[in-house]
Amino acid sequence: MKKLLLSLALLASSLLYGQGWVHNGAHVVANSGSFIVISGTKGNYKAQGTSRLIFNGDVNLFYTGNWINNSAGAIFMNNNGRVTLNGAAQLFMGTAVTAFPALDLLCSANPTMQVNILVGGGHSGGGIGKLNLFSKQLQLNGRTLIINNRSETAITKTTGGIVSESFPSFGYGYVQWNIRDAGAGPLYTVPFQTATGANIPFDYNVKNVGLQTKDSAYVTIATYPTPTASLPNNRPMPTGVNNVKNEFGTENARRMLDRFWIINDGGYSTKPEISLGFSYLDPEHNTGTNTIQEANMGAINWVAASNKWSYPVQSRVIASKNTLLIHTGQKFSGTWTLSDTTPCPIANFASYGICEKDSVLFTDKSTVVDDTLVQWRWDYGNGNKGSGDSTVGHYSPAGNYKVRLIVRAANGCEDTTFKNVSILGAPQANYVVEDTCENEIVKFTSLTAPGSGFLAKEYWWFGDGTTTAGKSPTHYYGSAGYPNVTYIVYNSNLCKDTIIRTLFIANKPYAYFMVKPDCEDLMFPFANASTAGIGTISTYKWDFGNGRKSSQRNENILYPDSGTYKVNLIVTNSYGCHDTNAQNLRVYPRAIADFKYDPYIPLMTQNVAFTNNSKIDTKWSWDFGDGYFDLVRDPQHIYKMYGTYNITLIADNQYGCADTMTKSIKVKSIPLYWFPTAFTPKNSDGTNDYFGLYSPLTVSNYKLIIYNRYGQQIFEAKDQSTLWDGFVNGELCQSGVYIYDATFKNPENELQHFSGSVTLLR
Repeated sequence: MKKLLLSLALLASSLLYGQGWVHNGAHVVANSGSFIVISGTKGNYKAQGTSRLIFNGDVNLFYTGNWINNSAGAIFMNNNGRVTLNGAAQLFMGTAVTAFPALDLLCSANPTMQVNILVGGGHSGGGIGKLNLFSKQLQLNGRTLIINNRSETAITKTTGGIVSESFPSFGYGYVQWNIRDAGAGPLYTVPFQTATGANIPFDYNVKNVGLQTKDSAYVTIATYPTPTASLPNNRPMPTGVNNVKNEFGTENARRMLDRFWIINDGGYSTKPEISLGFSYLDPEHNTGTNTIQEANMGAINWVAASNKWSYPVQSRVIASKNTLLIHTGQKFSGTWTLSDTTPCPIANFASYGICEKDSVLFTDKSTVVDDTLVQWRWDYGNGNKGSGDSTVGHYSPAGNYKVRLIVRAANGCEDTTFKNVSILGAPQANYVVEDTCENEIVKFTSLTAPGSGFLAKEYWWFGDGTTTAGKSPTHYYGSAGYPNVTYIVYNSNLCKDTIIRTLFIANKPYAYFMVKPDCEDLMFPFANASTAGIGTISTYKWDFGNGRKSSQRNENILYPDSGTYKVNLIVTNSYGCHDTNAQNLRVYPRAIADFKYDPYIPLMTQNVAFTNNSKIDTKWSWDFGDGYFDLVRDPQHIYKMYGTYNITLIADNQYGCADTMTKSIKVKSIPLYWFPTAFTPKNSDGTNDYFGLYSPLTVSNYKLIIYNRYGQQIFEAKDQSTLWDGFVNGELCQSGVYIYDATFKNPENELQHFSGSVTLLR
């Protein structure tokens, strides 16, 4: 009978309970044949500190709870023994990776990883321990399961499997198999299952030896499905992948499997060559949104450098087993999925019509399998192009043309076809016509060439409701107008040509001119608005009613005297048709502006009377030259300042024929001069501090002299703005009476003299 538990080093640090084992830094040694059993409703194994398990030979550790590794290491010090799960819904937990020598899943419910784990022995070169799934699923839960046994049989099972499925946002659930430098021939099978228990094993077959740079060279595999949904499905996409487009750059979700495989490697200086074996489910390619042709399906991988999927697919499908094999060589790392080849359309078309300058109808006859055509590009072979599933081309000249059609399916695939189209020559319709004025016979002369064959039929529509057939007809137009003449000809091959021309039939040109009545002694512009009717106007004949004549189109004529003048214009077109227009022109008399004013030389502030002597006038506008205006006939005005002003009178009449008269008036100044009788220089109130001339007028040749009571000159100024401040040689004078004498010229340059006394008060 085997021993239950032997050799506990540092037992005080390692406590074993029916409710679990808290391994708190002890090194536990168990010899071959030992069993360690952790049972109970909370039969957890929890490692802390520097906890170590040293199994010498065949030791088996059974536990019913969760495996929790919070220690500073991988727990197992060698590759001996095994760990067996025999509880329900057990978890791998903690902060560190456990290196299990071997692991058996004899639990009653599926275990889940919340931390990465290693199985097969964690020491150099790996071990021979296996992961035996039996009938259970190991839920990777976005973590990594490391198989550190290079043997092909390192994972065994009955009906169980590994569930890797998780989206990129949660983190991929990887199986990392440290195959190291396994020789050529090993077939590694990762027994993936879906969450519902469907088997989707993944195989990779090593074809030659890889060269590792470290002991644990490996290959990792993760897989996950995307929800089946209306287009676009295959979402979410793997990390780094941004589209599911086909080889033609269009959306291809419905032709891709609803599953991705993420394959990586590491630790190699030279990678081995590998063949990949993908297993898939029927629902992944046989749903209402997917249209994958299984027989044409192949493996494609994402090429990040070119931002697209690798096409065309080249793989071996075993439909009866829902598997696909592909030899990838050393290019096995990356993101993979399965897709069938994109079906391409077969371009074809038919043409209807053989004549030059007539419609040639092109109709699409292309076919496509499991797709629809979305674009048609036509090249008619004559430099013109078209689009749509049917189109119309026109050809000239006759000859053989190579027509091309390019069709594009919704999946982006295109096909091209060419056909030769033979175009027969059409007749070249042409005629000349002799136009004339109204009530004349118009003759039509045919100059048509038959093209191919011979000229068979000619039809005429004259544009006034009448028709005829024949080669060169004549037709009578009874009124002026612009009839559209249609001429259609057929040759013996039933090719036709049509020309439509507009004829100009006119009885005469239309003579018309515009001139406005205006004032006498002005240039009158005559604007000629005549039209030719047909052809061009060849001559103009003017009679302006004042003895002046002209042959120019437009004229400017001076009428110096008022009155009414009869103007006549005759125009003739290039067909000899003429028209006359006569109008009476009214030339209005102009007002005569004149005025006088009194007094002739007024003083400023004095009233000036203006007498209006204008003639033929009804209204007036006065400008007095000082910013003031008036509208009466005989105004009066006062000038507030001396000076010379320009007076302008505009006399107007009921015709708007105004006249202007401008005269100058000189206004003299009045003596506005003041010398103070006393002043108080330098007193505190700041007023009456200076003595001198105060005046609103501007004077010239100014001279002011101040004398003291002894007759001595104490001050002199030669500028009106220079005033005496009561100081002499920097000192304020004594109070008293001082004599002044001032001379200057007023604005009219008349000499003025002022003298007197001023009292200085201190």
